[in-house]
Parts: sequence; structure tokens; C-alpha cells
Amino acid sequence: MFGRMIALDAQAFRIFANTPKAVLYSRMILLVVGLGYGIFSIIANANYIVSFESPMLRRVIVPFLFVLFGLLTVIITKFGLTLLLWAGARGFGGPGRMREINNFVSISLVPGLLGVPFLVGAGGLILLLPLVLGVGWMYLICVKILEVTQEFQGIKAYLSVMAVFIFFASIYYIIMPTGTIS
Repeated sequence: MFGRMIALDAQAFRIFANTPKAVLYSRMILLVVGLGYGIFSIIANANYIVSFESPMLRRVIVPFLFVLFGLLTVIITKFGLTLLLWAGARGFGGPGRMREINNFVSISLVPGLLGVPFLVGAGGLILLLPLVLGVGWMYLICVKILEVTQEFQGIKAYLSVMAVFIFFASIYYIIMPTGTIS
């Protein structure tokens, strides 16, 4: 079911919405994505991590902090994206249903892993293409989320998610450290 949802199968989204363990699956996906963010951060900052003199810092504490911050980043992103999708749904006349949106948002974060190496500065402009693909894929998943949870059809779902992504990108741009994207 998860693979079909990532492949944008609308029926898989409907099945997931009616699955009694949707909350558990959503949390498991969130955990895996957060670990992915943390691992990419460790890889991108490997030179920094090995610069610590203490083996305990180098092997345990600093990598743990990177993984912890990866998890926190994903949790905060899920919370923000849930609120924005809810607001976008309400703004375009949908019923809201934040709980359903919240269960699906973890799935929409999976393609974001394509962009993490670029965002943590691990390779320059060559990683811009996976970032763009990841964000585009996230967009399409969010459209499916609103189609299923808000019963939006066609252009309404696309416009709602477009408004959400424009707002989300503007907020992300404001809080992004200067010089990160160059």
C-alpha cells in the first residue's frame, strides 16, 4: 500500500484512510524519514564530526544529535505542512478534517529525502535536480491527500496545494540561514 501511495495511486490513499492502523503507519514512516534526514546530515558533516577529539563525542553524542535534529526537523515539518494543508483545504471550501490530513502528511515527506543532501550542503548544484524532483513529487502526493481527505476534484486540489507550497516556500526561505542555497 505504501509503495502504491508513493506512486500516486488514488485507490491506495483511500485504503490507507480506512486502515485502522493508519496512525501507527504514519508514525513509523515519520520515524524512518527522520532517521534518513539525520543520516544525510551525518554524512554531510562527516569532516566536522571527526574533528572532535573525544571518541565519545565523535562516535556517539554528535551523531545522535544529528539524528535527533533530523527527527525534530521532520516532526516540525509534518506539523507545519499539516496545518498549511488544512488551511488550504478550508480556504478552498473543504471540510478540513485535520486528523486525516495529519495521517497522510508523513507519506508526503518521503520524496523530500531526495532534496536533503542539497539542503545540508552535501554536493552543490548537481543535487538541485533531485531537490526539484522531490518537491514536485511531494506536491503531487499532497494533491492526492486533498483529493482523498477533502474530496477535492481536479483543479481545486492542485490550486489549493499550490497556494500551500507557495506559502510554505516563502516561510522556508525566511528561516533558511543566509548562504545555504547558493
